Amino acid sequence: MSIAENPLTGSMRKSMGNFTMYTYNGMNIVRSKAFTIKDPKTEKQLNMRARMSRIAVMYRKLSPIISLGFPEREVQQSPQNMFVSANFKTAFVMADDVQMLSYPLMMLAKGSLPPVTIPEATTDAGGLTLSYDAGALLPDVTANDEIIACALLITDELLMIRQFIGHKPIGTIQLKYPSLQAGDVACCYVFVRSRDGEKASDSVYVPIIK
Repeated sequence: MSIAENPLTGSMRKSMGNFTMYTYNGMNIVRSKAFTIKDPKTEKQLNMRARMSRIAVMYRKLSPIISLGFPEREVQQSPQNMFVSANFKTAFVMADDVQMLSYPLMMLAKGSLPPVTIPEATTDAGGLTLSYDAGALLPDVTANDEIIACALLITDELLMIRQFIGHKPIGTIQLKYPSLQAGDVACCYVFVRSRDGEKASDSVYVPIIK
């Protein structure tokens, strides 16, 4: 049963049939609920749901990095929206008839700056050390812009670091983690971001030789 002081202008609340009515900020709001919910669970639907579920899990693990990786977006879009858009169609492969998110295909950043080149990535007693070609980024990226690196470990720990690119033609950046082994790293990515935070490059997947 619904309750209304006046069907046209008075406050309204509760439900009648498939309608739910309430008053919000002086306005009468009426919502319609479906009598029946269609959920056929077709193969296409199940694949879409599997992709969205896996992207949601990955977003939760990598959200601190994703929040930095998509500055070039419309006002109404969030970094999460951009992450889903960048990966939903292109970051999956089929493995044993299951939709699997591919780390090498996944993007954590997207933008107009040139992508960074990583000539070498090594694990040692101090952690994961990456070298990058700073000279190849000129003139679009300068010494005062940032390079951002991250590594997701198989334990779901997230390592990340931000530093100025600097003036050396070949720079280094280290994700500190004592006695890190290559097999401890699930995936690693690097991208650059302008100092004012308004631009970024596409992220680059960095393979760690195991």
